[in-house]
Amino acid sequence: MKKFRFEQILRIKTQLEELKKSELAKQNQILNEYIARKLDLEKNINKIKNDIKTLCLSGFSPQQLKPYFQFLTVLRKNKDIQEQLIYYQKLRVEEKKKEVIESMIEKKKFEKLKERHLINLMNDIKRLENKELDRVVSYKIYKGIGDRSGRN
Repeated sequence: MKKFRFEQILRIKTQLEELKKSELAKQNQILNEYIARKLDLEKNINKIKNDIKTLCLSGFSPQQLKPYFQFLTVLRKNKDIQEQLIYYQKLRVEEKKKEVIESMIEKKKFEKLKERHLINLMNDIKRLENKELDRVVSYKIYKGIGDRSGRN
């Protein structure tokens, strides 16, 4: 029986696909962390805004509110930076998705080749079985004819 000659390549393609999937999972995890940080920043911004409103209503002077506004400005800048990080991380995730898809297609090609190889192998085995069966049947027929004609 012939062995599938691309078995090692198929194994490597499978390992490569698993590696690409793990890289994609890692990039998705990073993206989720960035999104969580952005949500935390938004919560802090809202909290500071509410604190400022409360302080304004209680009669604080503008000088006393200055540190709150400065902190709010820093939080907004950090949120903008986080949004940029999220944007670029989404691009990386999309790139990794494309790599995974390409890897899956490559692996699938070799799986199809292996499937064709197995089908051909099964057809060869059936052909050999039929050939052997025909040989046995023709031998029995020949032997039967020989027995009737007086030959041994």
